[in-house]
Amino acid sequence: MRFSTITATLAAAASTVAAACLEQPPSALGFPINFDITPERSDAISFQIPPNSVGPCTLVAKFPADYPVTSTGSDLVNVTALDGPAPGALVGALRFRAGERVTVNSFACRDVMTYELAIAQGEGEVSFAEIQGAGLFMEVGDCY
Repeated sequence: MRFSTITATLAAAASTVAAACLEQPPSALGFPINFDITPERSDAISFQIPPNSVGPCTLVAKFPADYPVTSTGSDLVNVTALDGPAPGALVGALRFRAGERVTVNSFACRDVMTYELAIAQGEGEVSFAEIQGAGLFMEVGDCY
């Protein structure tokens, strides 16, 4: 009896933890969102976080294997906060690659979270189309 109660409690807790994770796509009028980042042209991305969300909010980039991501030359991309407690702060850097999931950084959740994507240095270009399941996402909550 006691074992079944503990098992039921643990199962309920596990389902609560799984339900505490939200993968929030970027705020946009529609998909795809086409990114083409060069030294002369940066891109911005914004996320609207649902009210009463419990953090953390983790910015991730993920692409399935064989997803078309084009990069040439210096393809390191800086991610800079455009709002929040430290606008203008460099919050991460990454290379966009098919078949990879990269955590950029984790933050306290805010209603709107906006970032600039820019080539870190030198001559290079990165382009990809953000679609459902591929691109940049904000993971809200514990998404392990």
